[in-house]
Amino acid sequence: MAFEETKTISWLDYGVFGFSLLLSIGTGVYHAIKSHLIVHRGGRSAKDEYLIGGRQMTPLPVALSLLTTFLSGILMLAIPAEMFQRGPQIWLNLVVGVFASLITAFVFLPIFHKMQATCLHEYFIHRYRSVLIRRLFSTLFLSMTIVYMSIVIYAPSVALSAVFGVNKWALVLMFGLCTTLYTCIGGLKAVVWTDSLQAVFMYGGVAALIYKGLAHPRVGGLNRVFQIASESGRLSEIWRWNADIAQYSSIWINIFSGTIWWLMFFGVNQLAMQRYVSLPSVQHARGIIFCTLLPFVILVSIVSFVGLLVLAYFHNCNPLETGQILETDHITILFARDVLQPTPGLFGLYVSCIMSATLSTLSSGMNSMAAAIYEDFLKKRLDGKITDTQAARINKLIVVLCGLIATALAFTSESLGGILRVCMSVMGAMSGPMVAIFCIAIFFPRSGVISCVISFIVSNILMAIICIVNYYEDPYKNLFLSTNTSVIGCSGLVKNPHNFTIRQQPDYDAHYGQPGTLWISRLSTHGYPLIGFILMFAIAIPMSTILKEKEMKNTRHLTWAGRKDPIPVAEQELDHFLKEIPNNFNEKSNH
Repeated sequence: MAFEETKTISWLDYGVFGFSLLLSIGTGVYHAIKSHLIVHRGGRSAKDEYLIGGRQMTPLPVALSLLTTFLSGILMLAIPAEMFQRGPQIWLNLVVGVFASLITAFVFLPIFHKMQATCLHEYFIHRYRSVLIRRLFSTLFLSMTIVYMSIVIYAPSVALSAVFGVNKWALVLMFGLCTTLYTCIGGLKAVVWTDSLQAVFMYGGVAALIYKGLAHPRVGGLNRVFQIASESGRLSEIWRWNADIAQYSSIWINIFSGTIWWLMFFGVNQLAMQRYVSLPSVQHARGIIFCTLLPFVILVSIVSFVGLLVLAYFHNCNPLETGQILETDHITILFARDVLQPTPGLFGLYVSCIMSATLSTLSSGMNSMAAAIYEDFLKKRLDGKITDTQAARINKLIVVLCGLIATALAFTSESLGGILRVCMSVMGAMSGPMVAIFCIAIFFPRSGVISCVISFIVSNILMAIICIVNYYEDPYKNLFLSTNTSVIGCSGLVKNPHNFTIRQQPDYDAHYGQPGTLWISRLSTHGYPLIGFILMFAIAIPMSTILKEKEMKNTRHLTWAGRKDPIPVAEQELDHFLKEIPNNFNEKSNH
């Protein structure tokens, strides 16, 4: 990063930033004390209180937590940068999250909530009687979450370090260790209530940036913002109807693949489901989903709109061409510094917005990973051997380990490249099979263990190959939309307005990738969820038919057809039965 050190940051900005950080830690301490008193009085299980809030969480903070958990600091930085660089297709990819939420409310939630399980992955025990599938899925979830958390820590730290005058590695440690502290001591309640407070900073920071941005003379008001977006070709980019999967993005790719992408977050993700089951009933959980739809659309829309403000501000003097910054991902924070710094406290509010989004994602990831690790890998061995309080302490230890590992991995993230590209490709490659395995289990009662395991493994391997090839060939590296940078436009704005390089458009249509690269490398990274989803279905369904796998008994209530059916056996009888299941792959699907 190469920010010019010409603007000083007010002590009030540092004060707002510090206050928001202390507020998060203080919330964790408060709920740690409160939960300890509840458990000490014999009101609830220590482990349930820690992991799922005793299933008595208040709806409003849960709703705010859902909004902030998946809208990380990466979104705050990378989405406006993508709008600036390539137009509003990314906005469409975000707003289809509404469809995913509705599918979750009517398809997944009625089935999952009735299990009353601490960990979503227990579904595979009930549905397939298979510990192997449960642990395979859990391993993929844990891998994806820890990688994402490390990027979530690193990316905002780098962007904030130069403008805030703090070493990036100090920020990495600050974000990682502070989140680990309040998540460890406070559990899900601390995570949810802290998310709620952080949501205030998120909305406040973005609102301040938009208000001050529109008023800035270099932006020129709302009409100029949309005029430049239209004249530069950004707005027309959204109307790409070509169904070819070998292109950067299109309407069809974003609608279908984007829905699967968000289903991985809202529908079949431990982070979300842990919040749903913390509510007293499925009606409460569904109501929370409905309440978050409009705020979600508003939040992703205003964050995306910041990208158009950035375009108007830098249209005549692109900092990527003048050398002020080296990565597109950093353009948002440069814009925020220039626009908000003259008003003491506002830049600190926006930095707190990014930090809040970062801490929210981290804390949710740590808490959910602890639940998954304990429930999927440790519980069977420890049940009956330790007390409930000891189980809660083990979960706290797991949170600490997850936080330390994610923080350590953040130090290795420097050479990853653009943060949006890494997140979309790596997480997109995993998300397709992760959603498909649940859809197969729910909509195809005859699917069995063997077809499920093989298709899940093979589809993930194929997606990993596609992802690696794309990363190394990088066929869309020359895809960008031009700005109007000139010596006159940069006069008085940079030190050496004659010493910059205007980026030239390539002599081919970069939207369809660089000629000569492999076809699989040009598969849309935004389309990875759909590709992985189709691959798993294409393998699992024919294999299930060939193997003549039969529908398992007493699993109808876990499928779409039986979504309204009650659980057919008492929980204690089912638990006893499950303990007798061999922990190996030889368990037949028609057992």
